[in-house]
Amino acid sequence: MTSTKLKMDLSQGLIEVEGTEKIVMAIYTDFKDKIESGIPVQSENQTSERPRKNPKPKKAKTVGQESAVPVIKGKKKSGSSMPSIVKDLDLSGRKKGGRLKDFYSLYDAMTNFDRNLIFVYYLQEKLGVKDISVDHIFTCYRDIGLKVPKALHQSLLDTNNRKGWIDTSDTGKLSVTIPGVNYLEHDMPKKNSDT
Repeated sequence: MTSTKLKMDLSQGLIEVEGTEKIVMAIYTDFKDKIESGIPVQSENQTSERPRKNPKPKKAKTVGQESAVPVIKGKKKSGSSMPSIVKDLDLSGRKKGGRLKDFYSLYDAMTNFDRNLIFVYYLQEKLGVKDISVDHIFTCYRDIGLKVPKALHQSLLDTNNRKGWIDTSDTGKLSVTIPGVNYLEHDMPKKNSDT
């Protein structure tokens, strides 16, 4: 069994996770979503008490280990805008490329990185969309019925920075990179598959 290890610092609030890649990615994604959404990450032993003047970092439980993680309060970013649905984007497969829901259901997407890659690939390779924007990806999440990442734009940038699967140099013209094509076509786990 291959073991994957994740260690983060977050300014001395550490999170250490060790286990299979699937478990580590699931914990990381859950942790990241909580941090981005401003949800306090607490251990099971903590209860809501009156706020202290200078609270110490809270502890979060991870599988098999306990790590110190600071509680981060959500801040509203000024100037951030809500993506919108692209109304003329046909994801039903009536014109060409097949339905997005059918294409998405082929893969065992565990993270938003996986989902972002699937959506950009589908739009680029199956539908032939030239100028893929954040709005297009938002439309895909909504069509599938998935929870949209709170910071969708940042999620796309992270998919580029951490995985290299999509090109985000122009967020109005997202595209799949060669590593992204290779991962989706050859390495991404497929549903109902033993490999």
